[in-house]
Amino acid sequence: MLERHTGRGAQRLQCMDENKRSGQQGSEAGRWLGAILAMVVLTTLAGGGGLWARAKLQTVATAKPVDVTAPTGRAIGYVEAFRLSAGGALHIQGWAVSPDVARAVEVFVNGRSQGSLLLELSRPDVAAAHPDLPGSAASGFSGDVVIPSLRQRMGSVEVVVVDRKGLRTTLLRQSLYPDDYRTRWNDPLQGQSLDSNDVFYFPIATSHVGEGGAEGIRETFAPYESRTVKVGIRVQILYMRTTTGASGDYAFDPDFALDKKCGERFVAEDSLNRVMRFAIEQKMPVLFTLNAGFWADAPCDAPQWDINDVLEQDENLCQWNEKNHVMPDKALAAQPGSFDSPELGRSLSLNVFAERARFYKRRNLQQASAIIQRFATQHPDLFIGVNLDPDVYMNPFFEGRQWYDYNPQTLRQFRDWLQGTGAYAGAGGPGAPDLSAYRRQRVLTLEDVNRLTGKRYDNWRDVDPPRKFPTQVSQFWKDPWTQEWEHFRRHLVKLHYDELSQWVAQTGVPANRIYSSQGFMPPGELIDPFPVRLDSPAKNYDSGGMSIEGSVPAQGRLGAIIYGNSAVNAIRMEGRTSLFSEFRRFSPQWAVVEYNTADLLHPQRMAPYDQAYRSLRDVSNFGARFISPMAWNGSPGETAGSKGYVSYTSLRRTPLEEAIQQFMMSRYDLPRSARLWTFGAGMHRDTDQWQADAGGQASATVEGLRLQLGGDGRVSVVSPSELDVRSGAFDALIVQAEGGGNGLQLGVDMQAEGGAWQALVLEAPLKQWPRGPAGFRIPFPVETALGARPYDRLRLAWRGPAGEAVVIRSVALYPSRRDASAQPAR
Repeated sequence: MLERHTGRGAQRLQCMDENKRSGQQGSEAGRWLGAILAMVVLTTLAGGGGLWARAKLQTVATAKPVDVTAPTGRAIGYVEAFRLSAGGALHIQGWAVSPDVARAVEVFVNGRSQGSLLLELSRPDVAAAHPDLPGSAASGFSGDVVIPSLRQRMGSVEVVVVDRKGLRTTLLRQSLYPDDYRTRWNDPLQGQSLDSNDVFYFPIATSHVGEGGAEGIRETFAPYESRTVKVGIRVQILYMRTTTGASGDYAFDPDFALDKKCGERFVAEDSLNRVMRFAIEQKMPVLFTLNAGFWADAPCDAPQWDINDVLEQDENLCQWNEKNHVMPDKALAAQPGSFDSPELGRSLSLNVFAERARFYKRRNLQQASAIIQRFATQHPDLFIGVNLDPDVYMNPFFEGRQWYDYNPQTLRQFRDWLQGTGAYAGAGGPGAPDLSAYRRQRVLTLEDVNRLTGKRYDNWRDVDPPRKFPTQVSQFWKDPWTQEWEHFRRHLVKLHYDELSQWVAQTGVPANRIYSSQGFMPPGELIDPFPVRLDSPAKNYDSGGMSIEGSVPAQGRLGAIIYGNSAVNAIRMEGRTSLFSEFRRFSPQWAVVEYNTADLLHPQRMAPYDQAYRSLRDVSNFGARFISPMAWNGSPGETAGSKGYVSYTSLRRTPLEEAIQQFMMSRYDLPRSARLWTFGAGMHRDTDQWQADAGGQASATVEGLRLQLGGDGRVSVVSPSELDVRSGAFDALIVQAEGGGNGLQLGVDMQAEGGAWQALVLEAPLKQWPRGPAGFRIPFPVETALGARPYDRLRLAWRGPAGEAVVIRSVALYPSRRDASAQPAR
């Protein structure tokens, strides 16, 4: 079955000036920092009305398929009609012209030609629009092309213009789905109820929703939505910037007027009430990014509205560097490649004694979240959640030339933390919270400090953190005193996310809808992987106090910001465990609050389809609740390679958009906590990291994972590791498989990490198991031989006639409905 919204191919988004940092730095630490700077995306994506304008006679070719290696042509055109008839014929109509003379339009399904249409129909409108291009007067095409049935497999159809030189230009690439995709997972759901925890969301990042900034999202994705996979929007609300101003003591204003400017920039792009009205009118679920962090006031200074800008005028409330200086907000404005006038030089301190800053932050955050909670109560199906203050750091933006935070009150808190006194003993003084729950297990004495520092302090008032960070003769990250300082800085970041989540939870927002927003960038070759734990060793660069453990809020869940190799779970880590596995370990129902598979350091390079496919597969299989792709008002895919194109904000008409659509169809009505491997989609073939065991043969084909039974009639295939499956979590294994001859048998084994294989399901004829549209359903025992210990991998052991082939089209672990109510709270 083919799904396509009429006219989508002609709809183009006006490309905006992203003013994004390329991230190219001389040093490895600088490259990491450049990646961080590139993440200021929502605040720099400007837009307005008419963002989904039609331009039928000016359209260009869509993003090129990633597997095409031949030179591409220069044709332009538009597919005006694209529909599949009941008899299996695809009707196509449109126009195409080329300076090299367009000859025909060819239709491909999964890379194989299915027929062509001549360009011979009269098109005076095209001739008027492109009089200089040969053949424009007779550039129309229309006709039917018979395409093959795809049975249970997803496919990809392309409409390609071929010119007289034989060069090809793709006009349209669209997903093709089997007829049963809407009913495939119905059988396991029969008699079962679904709740909000069963739904996987794609809240698309955008802005200016009241002026058309979200137009087209519904048209693009609604045909693929189901009960368990839905699309929404993510919009940032600047709760310290959209205020009543000085006359109202900077209270949060949900109806903030959006015509206000600072210089050439708007003070804000969206108001809370306008976003909620849009969501209600369009029935569009929303993830609210409540932002008062680094990026919230970075574009320009607006003290008449922004209380952050006002508070930053008081140096006692700001982060200090190791020389006891507070830098001007525009100290980093001249950095090449950064967006215009980035105000990143000055930021508020995170210490708990900054009473005035904490008052405004808590008050305004709770004012905004209380309104959101009322919205969530009245419209529960439209509320995805809130994510808080993207990128909470000790200021890392000076690339090791300056280190933070040496604010005197931060140093006071550091000393209290070391010895377990003050706020850590419930005696922090007026306005300070009780931090007894954060008291160190082993507090230090002054003698301990003297031993660690090699100095002789006579009293705690003089104890000072390290202020020099040599990298040559003495390596600062190996110094034990630096270790203590780094652990404290991570504690400050953790404490801040904890407090933000607690303040929001106090307004009634459930903890399972509250997320942090921390960035996890790939480490460069010469720098250490970022910290996983609060007590991980110090790193050989300024990591700003971030860690995975410190990014999980006490009253919420981990919200990760991932791009490039981080988004495909392919970065170096402190240990053997992968990034996504660590996310799941610290926060079982984590989420991705900002995302693109493109590399922040290569803004001109569009990410290919295979990265998007693998990323979506793994994010879902590691338990995430949603992914928020960047960005609907970013660079459209057809502008790749042109000036101003920014890959990591590119979503529309890109391989990532197509992969999202195919993901939605493959998991149509499949509960979110299921694990699914489809071994590719469309033209993309993938083993999904399943491997043949003990000399067997397994290969990725367009039909699925192909296994060859050996001379003894046996072959085993082993799943990826890090499954972390516990007894009772899944009811059944559902396998869609073909071939293997008569009498094909299947047994299922499990293996704990580092352990021996043990039988989970004894070998039996495959056909004895009930078969539905999704495949053979093989029930799992309630308890396994491993007891409470999770198993790390599965093994499917096949036996049948020697030399026969088995093709596995998909494998799914179907969640136990009895386990649905026992999901972890975080």
